[in-house]
Amino acid sequence: MAEQLIVTSYIVIAVFYIILIIISIPANLLIIIATIVDKKLRSPTNMLVCNLSFASLIIAVLRIPVKLFELINPDITFPFPNSPGMCIFQQMLPASSVLCISITLTTICVDRFLAIKYPLKQHLKMTQVRLYIFLPCSWIVSFASFIAYGTYVKIFTIGNQSVCVPVYPRSPHDVFIKESSGNTTFRRIEAAKIALWGLFIPFAFLIPSIIMCTLYIHLVRHLWSRTGPSDETRTISRKDEVKRLKQKRRVVKILIACCSVFLITNLPYYILVMLLDMRFITVPNVQIVANTLIMINLSAIAYNPIIYGYFNKSFRYRVDDMLRRAFGLPSRRRRSFTVSTTTATSQAPQGNSSQKYSPRASSIGTPRDAKPAIKDQVKSCDTPSIEWKLPQKNNRASIETTLADSIYYYPSEPVQLSRHSTDV
Repeated sequence: MAEQLIVTSYIVIAVFYIILIIISIPANLLIIIATIVDKKLRSPTNMLVCNLSFASLIIAVLRIPVKLFELINPDITFPFPNSPGMCIFQQMLPASSVLCISITLTTICVDRFLAIKYPLKQHLKMTQVRLYIFLPCSWIVSFASFIAYGTYVKIFTIGNQSVCVPVYPRSPHDVFIKESSGNTTFRRIEAAKIALWGLFIPFAFLIPSIIMCTLYIHLVRHLWSRTGPSDETRTISRKDEVKRLKQKRRVVKILIACCSVFLITNLPYYILVMLLDMRFITVPNVQIVANTLIMINLSAIAYNPIIYGYFNKSFRYRVDDMLRRAFGLPSRRRRSFTVSTTTATSQAPQGNSSQKYSPRASSIGTPRDAKPAIKDQVKSCDTPSIEWKLPQKNNRASIETTLADSIYYYPSEPVQLSRHSTDV
């Protein structure tokens, strides 16, 4: 009965690993390809997301298939019984990649905090030079942290099974814990094991979680309570206020998701696996519990590209365009809309009644003849409002404006004039 439970549990865990591979490999690969193809995506923040995808892709391609083999064939266990180097590589690879993911997530959090909290302090932002220094250093530090752990990994053959496990050396600094009060039985905890867990948990989980929770909570309070200069302008419509509120709530939800998912998927693994490894707690079917916790911890390779890639508009638009071109479909146009200004005193030119407008232009795009008329209306208050309507075929001034991928929104209902009306 116990063996049947173990086999069934391993099959269920293997199915979840297959789902992780199906989600992780295409998602992370698309982010990396989009960054390589489009030079506009090579900003420091996007390159950090690309580094995150690269670390996740390494785990999905090089580690999880071996883990699947071990789960499906529990009698064989390790698939490379005659390769000590592969045993060391398979033990160091996931730990180093997970540490690199934690370092990258913490750096993204700090970069977001500085960009939102101090947008005018350019010297605090991540630059290309700092990025090219950070990327190799993150991988060097991650692999260097587990060199000592790699020297402890050995292959043991027990009957027909080959097991790749760490064997910690004994030293005078080992800790002895008394098992029971009735006799003098002691349990040894190697000093090397204590040192590795003492370094791995703070740098891979504890410090990143404290930094992420602190900065993201501060950003949530900052975004939710702060009122920007544009929010005090009375010329914007109610729809603009609702739209800005939705944008703030969307950013807040993403920040909360980043912090919550990191804690939920990492806290059980680091706490319970450490207690099980040091035998502070005992549970039935410890192998099932340990493999389940490892699977939850490695699920970061699937949800990270969704949180940090899909919710990034630049990546989403670029990946959508790549997929449409690959399948021979027409590219989807980005959201655009048409705005026209109509005044009662200005006449449109007979030759060309419309002109293109760019949101970067110094004015809102009205013809030169119409500017004095609008100023006169504002000054004398003869006309209480300006109508923003769809362009019609008449003799009045009509300006057709296409704003692609812009954050501005021009409502079709009347906009009330005030002393801030020139901001519109």
